[in-house]
Amino acid sequence: MRVLAGCVAMVLLALPTSNAAQKAGTVKLPAGKGKKSKAAAESKALPELSTKDSFVTGLLSGAVAGTTVDLVLYPLDTVKTRLQATAGAKLSMNTFRGLFNGVAPAIAASAPCAAAFFGAYDSLKRVLTEKLPDEYASVAHAGAAAGADLAQSVVRVPFEVIKQRVQAGVDASGRAALASVMKSQGPRGLYRGWGALALRDLPFDIIEFPLYEWLKSEWTKVKGEKLAPWQGSLCGSVAGGIAAGLTTPLDVVKTRLMTQSPGQYAGIGECLRSILKEEGPGALFAGSVPRMTSIAFGGAIFFGAYETAKSIISVKMEERATAATAAAASGKKK
Repeated sequence: MRVLAGCVAMVLLALPTSNAAQKAGTVKLPAGKGKKSKAAAESKALPELSTKDSFVTGLLSGAVAGTTVDLVLYPLDTVKTRLQATAGAKLSMNTFRGLFNGVAPAIAASAPCAAAFFGAYDSLKRVLTEKLPDEYASVAHAGAAAGADLAQSVVRVPFEVIKQRVQAGVDASGRAALASVMKSQGPRGLYRGWGALALRDLPFDIIEFPLYEWLKSEWTKVKGEKLAPWQGSLCGSVAGGIAAGLTTPLDVVKTRLMTQSPGQYAGIGECLRSILKEEGPGALFAGSVPRMTSIAFGGAIFFGAYETAKSIISVKMEERATAATAAAASGKKK
């Protein structure tokens, strides 16, 4: 059912876009300064949705964006994983073989993970920005990102474990990886590295999303009108690349824990100490170039797809709500 959400969103994207959707991207901001006036103008640029509709819109838009970016950038993610999983790994012909190994579990996880994240993110951001003063907007965005990350990690971690074992060559297929983990470690093995994943992704999202929202806000002020989807995608690319570079050491630790032999590391602390002692600080930045490249490029694709899908779906949901209200009013008159 979660994967079906991504398919539903794609169908919605294929539907004709109304004039309202086309006009949504060109609404001028009012003259004058202040965050309240800007926020009011932006709220008119897209239909005002209920909390429930905001959640559904984020869920569907996230599903479309997540599936798209994971499929396009999977080869770079494979190269990054292979460089991180083995001590002293160097680029070679073997690094570039079977770049789509493990893609099935990754794509199966894309829609539900992204849907869970953005469904939670949009809802939490809406609540927090209403509760907090304007000057704490970054805090609201960081809090929403942290809560959303925890929500999607429940779905993501088992798929991530299986995917990375196949990418690193530990197992030949997703099915073999699942069988191997269940046999040697039991169900808990599917959540091995959860702490390291949270340790990487929470700082990443707390850096990326406030930076993304800030870049959009500042560009909107300069431009004087709502940003086009491609401009939002550029903001996402810059924010993602910066966040990726700063959190690469955490990603290395997460990869080692997820691809380790049983009992190799007792936890995050031992893994980190072992890398520093045996390989040096430089090993914590293994795979940083493909990681930053893939996430920066992925940010452009992801946020572009997300903003486009969100704009279209928001308009269609508002049209549906308006039609339902009109039908109800007509029924009362009769």
